[in-house]
Amino acid sequence: MIKNKTIKKKLVSFILSVCMVLTATSIPVVSAISTKTEKAGVSAETTSANRYGLASNIQEGTILHCFNWKYNDIKAELKNIADAGFSAIQTSPAQKGIASGIWYWLYQPLGFSVQTNDLGTKEDLKSLCDEAHKYGIKVIVDVVANHLAGDHSNIQNDLKDRKYWHTFGGGIDWKNRWQVTHGEIGMPDINSEDSYVQQVVAKYIDELKSLGVDGCRWDAAKHIALPSEECDFWPTVTKQGLYHYGEILTGPDDRSTGNEGLMKEYTDYMTVTDSNYGKELRDSFNSGKAPESGGNWVAKGISADKLIYWGESHDTWSNNQDYGYSNDMSQNVIDRAYAVAASRSQITALYFSRPSSKVKTDIKAGVKGSTHFTSNEVAEVNRFHNAMIGQKDSYAMSNNCSVVTREQGAVIVKGSGSGSVTVENAGNLTKPGTYTDQVSGNKFTVTSNEIKGEIGSSGIAVIYNAKVIPRNTISQTGGTFKTDSLSLDLGLKNATSGTYQINGGTIETYTGTKTISIGAGDDFGTQYTIDLTATDGNETTSESYTFTKIDPNSVQTIYFDNSSYNWSSVYVYIYGGDNGSASSAAWPGTKMTKDSSTGYYSLVVPEGFKNGKVIFTEDENATTNRYPADMEPGLSLNGASMLFSANNSWKEYKPVKPTKPTTTKPSVTYLYGDVNFDKTIDVKDAVLIVKVVAGKVSFNDIQTKSADVNGDGEINVKDATLIQKYSVKMVSSFPVGLSFTVN
Repeated sequence: MIKNKTIKKKLVSFILSVCMVLTATSIPVVSAISTKTEKAGVSAETTSANRYGLASNIQEGTILHCFNWKYNDIKAELKNIADAGFSAIQTSPAQKGIASGIWYWLYQPLGFSVQTNDLGTKEDLKSLCDEAHKYGIKVIVDVVANHLAGDHSNIQNDLKDRKYWHTFGGGIDWKNRWQVTHGEIGMPDINSEDSYVQQVVAKYIDELKSLGVDGCRWDAAKHIALPSEECDFWPTVTKQGLYHYGEILTGPDDRSTGNEGLMKEYTDYMTVTDSNYGKELRDSFNSGKAPESGGNWVAKGISADKLIYWGESHDTWSNNQDYGYSNDMSQNVIDRAYAVAASRSQITALYFSRPSSKVKTDIKAGVKGSTHFTSNEVAEVNRFHNAMIGQKDSYAMSNNCSVVTREQGAVIVKGSGSGSVTVENAGNLTKPGTYTDQVSGNKFTVTSNEIKGEIGSSGIAVIYNAKVIPRNTISQTGGTFKTDSLSLDLGLKNATSGTYQINGGTIETYTGTKTISIGAGDDFGTQYTIDLTATDGNETTSESYTFTKIDPNSVQTIYFDNSSYNWSSVYVYIYGGDNGSASSAAWPGTKMTKDSSTGYYSLVVPEGFKNGKVIFTEDENATTNRYPADMEPGLSLNGASMLFSANNSWKEYKPVKPTKPTTTKPSVTYLYGDVNFDKTIDVKDAVLIVKVVAGKVSFNDIQTKSADVNGDGEINVKDATLIQKYSVKMVSSFPVGLSFTVN
């Protein structure tokens, strides 16, 4: 009796203490990307941003510049972008360029409206915005407003009148501000002072906003005058409430001093670029030295929350040696520069996705660039940036290392190489203690004066004690598949167990990794919703992905039967696009993947190339097998799915539709009280129930049934108490029994 009383007292004390903790603290809960699991008054964008730890606004986060990427290619990478800690993505211009193919045609637009171009359609852009917001990612669109295409015969009709254009011409004196805002930079300069021009551009910004666009990057912003210069362009076009940043290379003009007031005036309407500091960062690291300066314009009085930094931009990469010339520098040099830029307080930073070519005229619009942004060193810098929002910073160059300190951590970047470092605690800002380098896993010690540790091979250390959130991983984040079945690899990160559920069916628990399959024998058009949860025993996160099985005959596809050729790999180059595009990807094209249902290598024909021509090659350098031969025309697609097979046969091909077998779903038995599905009934289950009572987490239907162990139709502390009694053997069963079965 004395023992039982003691246990009861401890049990009551436990329940009360858990309730008090839940009342006094905020336990972050990550809801599913699917809107069906949103809490009242909390948007999917907000909860998803919390899940990935993203900034709630563009200025406080970091930006991935998806230069030239198709909207749909960006959309397919959104989960990876969120995982890498980017709070925003930037697209190339949505205006229609004077031509298709080479990237710079998009910067010579025909007018001010969203049109189909090399990036996709207006509907594609809206779809990208809708999907990005589910992840908490903002969308920035590059806007060209200083000029239109040089040939005015095809620009929008209402702007052809000469009164809408400046007449100074070229030959700008770059230290003469008036000439900078009225002179030509290769194309006639629009009359930004004209009120009608201002309204036309403002209407375009309204159109972008209606599609879900969150911000604008203003190309050649320094060439458009300010209100103090008798031009109301900027107050007119930035009043819609979007985020704006302007490309102001070097400064409002090329004077070394005397233009600070103009730069400050730009910040009344937008964030501004510090391109000179970006050049200093990359040039320093390229020479193996950490930069001495902590910033250019911030030292001249521009507020940090009105600046954007970068290691490189599309201008420094894509213009040969016209400006900056970063394309002869290694990606690691740029990553080191970016690590310094992106670890600063209040300043946003842009990371550039490099195209596959360094040659200006070979860089194509609509061709996806590098995905190096997913690298651990880049992602961890972004996560640090997001975790340190609101904390002060300090910069120092110490022992040939850039040291950016924050109150709860620091980023240290060696001028070159890697290895042990002892550097100053810049500004004595970082709190003394032991920290983990999130890039290498090495331990760093911080005192009030110095920081010591071992920097890994990237040369970048990101030291802070990051919050660990249980997460699911999945090999494909939704979309379509045209094979009979699709295998998906599930995994866990920072979690002890997880669950998956297919189309609202049986909830299955797994630990470690799990491979599941969907689609076998089902009709084309069938949709599959995969609901996932992950838990570490304290927190549970959830997310949802949707897949659709589609008829391969409804998608124009190129097939390659390799059984008689035995090539080591198969590349297909598609050219002669229906909209004038030169090619869908740089030579030798795109590597084909093996189709499990047909055994052939396959590739879906990109939009705009249904009547194009194709060339097959064996390797990336196109130095071995090829068909058709060099200087011979490619094989015509003629709007159909085509198969290339033995004896150079090229004919229309329609895969056979699979038949649907009869399947029976197995029944699953669950334990009452096992609400975290770890197959045991213990204190962890009681804690989860108390969290539900406190409104901190929610249960699905199976968990709800399992939690109601006293059978009164409610989930409350009584159930948690009964589970605790069962776990310490005070009771041998529940009123509802020990298990139940779900078919």
